[in-house]
Amino acid sequence: MRNAYKNIQKGTKTSHNLSQDRIERLEEIGFLWSYQDEVFEKRCQELIAYKEDFEHCNVPQKFWKNPSLGKCKINNRIRSAYNKIQKGMNTKSNLSRERIKRLKEIGFV
Repeated sequence: MRNAYKNIQKGTKTSHNLSQDRIERLEEIGFLWSYQDEVFEKRCQELIAYKEDFEHCNVPQKFWKNPSLGKCKINNRIRSAYNKIQKGMNTKSNLSRERIKRLKEIGFV
């Protein structure tokens, strides 16, 4: 489905029957077209759970309950990219406005 969607977005033909109606129905149930978006959303859910337990989003790098959350990009790399964006600098990060908004909604500083 993701490959068919990419081809449709590029204007390339695809052998899959992925109509606009199907695309909309998949999006309504929360289907993510990008694997990176799926991973980002998973991390956001983990961050929400962390915040519920600890009342903040400053996950230590060596978080015993979920070591991968402490080591993930949401920590230092996201903050670094955000600071560069705020200064008008270019960044190789895929930190979009939507992702920034999502992190702010969670309470990530």
